[in-house]
Amino acid sequence: MKKRTLLIIEDNDINRQFLTEILKEKYQILSATNGQEGLEILSEKAQCISAILLDIQMPVMDGFEFLEYVGQNTVFAKIPVIVTTVLNGDSDEKKCLELGASDFIAKPYNPVIVQLRVDKVIRLRECDGIISELEMDALTGFKTRKSYYNDIEMIEKDSEKSAAAVGVVFADVNGLKEINDRLGHKAGDQLLSDVARHISVVFSDAKKYRFGGDEFVILSFDKNKEAFDNKLKRLSALWGAEFSAAVGSVWLEHARDLEKNVAVADKMMYMDKSRYYENKMHDRRRNAYIETEESLKRVEAVAELLPGGFFVYHADGDEQIIMLNQELLKLYKCQDEAEFIALTGNSFKGMVHPDDLNIVECDISNQIKKEKDIDRVTYRIVCKDGSIRKVLDYGRFVHTERYGDVYYVFLNDITEE
Repeated sequence: MKKRTLLIIEDNDINRQFLTEILKEKYQILSATNGQEGLEILSEKAQCISAILLDIQMPVMDGFEFLEYVGQNTVFAKIPVIVTTVLNGDSDEKKCLELGASDFIAKPYNPVIVQLRVDKVIRLRECDGIISELEMDALTGFKTRKSYYNDIEMIEKDSEKSAAAVGVVFADVNGLKEINDRLGHKAGDQLLSDVARHISVVFSDAKKYRFGGDEFVILSFDKNKEAFDNKLKRLSALWGAEFSAAVGSVWLEHARDLEKNVAVADKMMYMDKSRYYENKMHDRRRNAYIETEESLKRVEAVAELLPGGFFVYHADGDEQIIMLNQELLKLYKCQDEAEFIALTGNSFKGMVHPDDLNIVECDISNQIKKEKDIDRVTYRIVCKDGSIRKVLDYGRFVHTERYGDVYYVFLNDITEE
């Protein structure tokens, strides 16, 4: 079994050698003569050090300064420190404890006591580490999924806590698989850490959980919905090209049925995730097809000669129709463009049967995620006379100088008579 490693920081050669002789049979020993040397060793080997034995009265950097510095470093602070000195009264002992010392060994050293105290401190630290790994995610500092289930059970059983209003957030990191595949898992871990850090900036007082590999759940007990919504806006403003997350949220007047409402927030997150993929694909297509202007003009010029319906619409929230051909009017059984505009509201959304619209939008979104350049969907339409037809839609996103971001679409009637 590999020996655990101890760091002994002691300026007195005799004391340092004596501690080494006591402990070297069971432990691998690293040593330093002052706090500064100790920090240099920590910066290189902190991950393998199980405990630190620290003298207080030392030159260059004394034990108090060392404890203070270590306490400010999240990695160093996890290593237990045993103070090995004759302290000048209760005030020094109190100061050491306040600065994070785990235990004390009095001088002159008793070999049996030294061995027992070191063994005990390391054993406790390793037990705490096992518990921490179950309850706390080491990468993000968020609680684990196991902790989430324990917490919501506790909240819902507590009459006071369950009566409190809470905002529920489900967040999913954008682009993690791409980063892992392209740059490696170390870069992926950095992305997760960056997203978690920015969530913590906004939701500093909230309960935060790493729910899955790239998923986070936040329970934010805010005074009202406005305060919660403001936090969501602040979080959205922090996202950049290097890191972001898709977010879904629910506001509850009472912290009950939390698991059910986390599932609702999860579904809402997928709507935000779809927008992320659509924007990303639009950017890719925009860059790939910057010379489509002349091609589109040629298509428009022969639109009336094309078989089936043809139309162009803006790729934005309104999805306003820019141009169409006569075959499209015939398909919708409209006499002229004015009738068609009145029927559809001059929007692609109005061209689709209301019961099919969500399916069509999800289908297009899924094809965008798969990086298909041509979106192929089928749906029903309601004609001017009230009849219903089934159509096949071939659409392509392009960026044009004339119209900006648009879809141009070929539409064919595939109704089975």
